[in-house]
Amino acid sequence: MFLAAIGLLLVLIALSILGERTLALFGGDRILAARFYKMLYVALGAGMLSCVLPSLVTGFATQLRALIVRARTSGVWTDALLSDRMLEQAHTVSLVLAFLTAVAGVVAAVLVWCDVMWPSEP
Repeated sequence: MFLAAIGLLLVLIALSILGERTLALFGGDRILAARFYKMLYVALGAGMLSCVLPSLVTGFATQLRALIVRARTSGVWTDALLSDRMLEQAHTVSLVLAFLTAVAGVVAAVLVWCDVMWPSEP
């Protein structure tokens, strides 16, 4: 998933480098091109974030477990965090967060396309 996020980042960089050269694809209409690129940047950015979220959440959970083991603390919370199911739950939570981020990205991209969010200049 992390490689997919890097791929999306490279697509964003390529689109920003192309810039004005792609104006012919939109028949010279700068407003349409601006709306399309803003929508595409929002969608690809949300896609990047949703690809990286599982790695971030499970990495955070692993680091938290390692910190608790090094500190040699005990208690109800530490026992719960050190249980074997905690990493499985962290993975499940990360996938749910990735899905919700992807859905929010699609909604944001549609709102940008409809000029509700991040409106174009007149």
